[in-house]
Amino acid sequence: GVGFSMGAIVVSNYVARSGEHCALDAAVAISGGLDMRQMLNFRRSMRLWQPMLTFGLREDILLGKFARHIKRRLSDTQFLALLRTTHISALDDQAIVTYNGFEDLVHYYTEMSAMGDREPEFNLFGDGGGAAPTGVEGRGWGRIANVSVPFAAVHALDDPLTAWRTIGTADPQSLADSGSGNVIVVLTESGGHVGWPLGNNPAENKWLWMSSVAGSFATAVDTARRKRVE
Repeated sequence: GVGFSMGAIVVSNYVARSGEHCALDAAVAISGGLDMRQMLNFRRSMRLWQPMLTFGLREDILLGKFARHIKRRLSDTQFLALLRTTHISALDDQAIVTYNGFEDLVHYYTEMSAMGDREPEFNLFGDGGGAAPTGVEGRGWGRIANVSVPFAAVHALDDPLTAWRTIGTADPQSLADSGSGNVIVVLTESGGHVGWPLGNNPAENKWLWMSSVAGSFATAVDTARRKRVE
């Protein structure tokens, strides 16, 4: 299974929660996030990049395709607040949280994240918790340690929409070593969000890099399993 952006968040959560019952042979999450609670502090993106995406999501999907369903569950005050949202977290709070009955935004991001059940790093809630300790002796890894199939999380450090901190830890090697060692973390210095343009004319290669990563990973997993059978 391969997921991009929101699809990557979904596939990550699935392989973590399903554990040994996972129906996939392997999974790749591209430009998603393993701990979406970290988006709560991504203020530069909220101001600069997210307003454009928020407008499209709100107008085309929430107020277009699903408008009648949204209006049925939201009060007039809540619907007005939805119309005034300017970034993704606000949109999630006013639409998704309210519509689906989550307690609050933190509850929603906790449930949607593969690493949402562990204590967050990076002093997220200002409680003095820094990047360390990590691992089983510190915070513990929670459900991400239950991943039972080869799983690659691919993320660019300069992603303008999904913070690099959504990888969930300052110690990606320990994350890769967690559980049965099925998690692979691929971090690139640049690449943007579902981007990784190549060459002087990116339009020529389009999404070749990330498509090749997903394809190569699937091929490598298949080859390794065939050799193991032999």
